Amino acid sequence: MTPPLQPLEWVRPPQQARSAQTLERLLDAAEELIVERGLDGATVAEVARRAESSVGSFYNRFPDKQALLRCVADRFYRQAVDTACAVLDPARWHGYSLRDVVESCVAFLVDVFVQRRRLIRAISLAAADDPDLDAVGRRLGDAVAERVLALLDRRGETLDHPEPEVGVRVAVWLVLSALHAHCLHDDAPPPVPPRRLAAEITSMCLLYLHHKES
Repeated sequence: MTPPLQPLEWVRPPQQARSAQTLERLLDAAEELIVERGLDGATVAEVARRAESSVGSFYNRFPDKQALLRCVADRFYRQAVDTACAVLDPARWHGYSLRDVVESCVAFLVDVFVQRRRLIRAISLAAADDPDLDAVGRRLGDAVAERVLALLDRRGETLDHPEPEVGVRVAVWLVLSALHAHCLHDDAPPPVPPRRLAAEITSMCLLYLHHKES
């Protein structure tokens, strides 16, 4: 009997030393405010207040708000890679079908993009003028694709695609690009409700990869 699926969760780093905790509070506050109000609403004064810190303490760590956003983005991408590693761990999916894997992971991904769309939008706009930040974002897509390929290999999964590795990389790129593009349009709703969107993306991926149900 297949055990019930465990909920997929965003991976956060362990607690740090006191000085690092102050920095983490500032980053947490900035991220929360961006998610709630957008980048313009995350003023230096508001970030410091929510972090229970001071404007002076803020400027001791960051020369300006752009530097803060860069740190928020860097942490977000590192957590995203850690999350991908945990979510796509082959041991988690023992006994489940490939459809189960894709369905659960896509639904989780859609939830992340819907809940953090303002944060992702702010990071994306910053990355447009920051080649280093843009490169980090691209590495996230590569990391997800590598994990998917490793998972398929461990499962002995066969895809009826002429070039399975290329197919997986393109599928990951298409999914991330579509969700990323949606985040750039302020607060416009997705074309269909999130659950339906996840189901459609799942079907698209499986059809594109020519996966046949066993």
